[in-house]
Amino acid sequence: MERMASTYEWVKKNRLILVLFAVGALARLLYAGAIPAGFNQDEASIGYDAYAILHYGIDRNGIHLPIHLIAWGSGQNALYAYLSMPFILLFGLNELSVRAVNIVFGLVGMIAFYMIAKQLFKQKEAAGTAMFLIAICPWHMMMSRWALESNLFPTLVLLAVLFLFKSIHQPRWFTLFAITIAISLYAYGTAYFFVPVFVLGVLILFIARKKIKLRTLLLNIGIMVVLGLPILLFLLINRLGKGTIETWLFSIPKLTVPRVEQVSSVFQGNALQNAIRHLDQLIQVLVNQSDGLLWNAIPPYGYMYPIALPLMVVGLYAVCVKIGSGLRTEQAIIAIWGITAVLMSLITDININRINIVFFPLVLLTVAGLMWLKGQIKHALPVALAAFAVFFVMFCGNYFVDYPKKAGPMFYESFGDAVRYASDQTDGTIYVTNNVNMPYIYVLFYERIDPHTFLDTVVYSNPGAPFQFVSSFGRYEFGLPAAMEPGGEAVYILSEGDPLPSDLSGYQVKEFMHYTVVSKASR
Repeated sequence: MERMASTYEWVKKNRLILVLFAVGALARLLYAGAIPAGFNQDEASIGYDAYAILHYGIDRNGIHLPIHLIAWGSGQNALYAYLSMPFILLFGLNELSVRAVNIVFGLVGMIAFYMIAKQLFKQKEAAGTAMFLIAICPWHMMMSRWALESNLFPTLVLLAVLFLFKSIHQPRWFTLFAITIAISLYAYGTAYFFVPVFVLGVLILFIARKKIKLRTLLLNIGIMVVLGLPILLFLLINRLGKGTIETWLFSIPKLTVPRVEQVSSVFQGNALQNAIRHLDQLIQVLVNQSDGLLWNAIPPYGYMYPIALPLMVVGLYAVCVKIGSGLRTEQAIIAIWGITAVLMSLITDININRINIVFFPLVLLTVAGLMWLKGQIKHALPVALAAFAVFFVMFCGNYFVDYPKKAGPMFYESFGDAVRYASDQTDGTIYVTNNVNMPYIYVLFYERIDPHTFLDTVVYSNPGAPFQFVSSFGRYEFGLPAAMEPGGEAVYILSEGDPLPSDLSGYQVKEFMHYTVVSKASR
């Protein structure tokens, strides 16, 4: 009874926070798995490899328990695949089971963000504002609703920072920080720069302010080194051109071309020129709130609505003013996070998902800007929050009504249905349109092909390339023939851009939303 009473009291005191969380949760859960309509090739890739490792112990490239996926050739981070396995085991391999990880992390991220803001600002009103802003944030909402594996990274860092905040007063939490930040190395390639620089900054801060004992420091550095060692070996193997290392516990694969070297300018010449170019790209994305990719931001709402940008500037001003009088440890940690994120962007080709680590600090700057305005202008806070609420309602209307129509073709909506239908129509050859990015991965995903079958029969048109294209495997041919054979056993999957035969006699035609399956006419 006493516990129930205390829970009731807590709920009474935090009703608004619970309502805001419920709004954010609804925005992330409503039509989960169906919006974005269709399935991105990277989602299908991470989902199929998770399925293959779960049931066969190898990914589609034949690697036993890889710490990093080879995927198309140039790699895909593996942490998302391993985290999605419980959902695939429980609910089977489908769009929702693969997207479930980011949905869960989106919900957890809202809670962690609120708890960080509560300790950072030391004001109930500021913490409530933070929960409101993260609940309605377009960037956070959109990234929570599809299975792009890189979107795990910012939430893992957010959780690590929460543990770090707690360790300021209770040092035992520092071990959870060390474990979480080390695990984030397996979430996304940008972590290879961000994590060591951020950790170094944090350690210097904690040592200078005597927030950590030497024994605790050495123990947790050891934990981070041990957990991070496989990814360091992975980087060395692929930089030095060595072969795959396989053990009973895990494997460290050799990629065709390391993806991190393709998107980072560290391995290129003209470092200063590239840094200036990337800085310009960063400014353009932050100011315009878009990178031109509809799955990352919807104009005109952007990553945080147009009204957020001036508030971020005001928040940055408020933070800079405080620097003169000294930042509290929590404030200094967020400053290190923001500075490290900007430094990372100087060596990275910019789009929203590649610089996703910068957005949590930007939302915190927005909160700081609102709190500063509240102290300067009467009623500024409720007016601003009302404006954000209006933008949120408009954004939801766009996202749940208009966005699916625009995003559907980009996510190859109905292609999976066409693959399943075609596969059921014949035991013979199935010709699949190439007007889909990596169509073979959808066949593997929707037909749940044994990876051994794929490995035994796959033919690549460009083996060894960063993105290896599959010409065929098993009974599937990728690319349509010059002419169809009426009455034959072959089945054809066409996109909207592929021409149908002028004479359809002898054929059966099944229409899907964006695809057509042509097969032998039934007698």
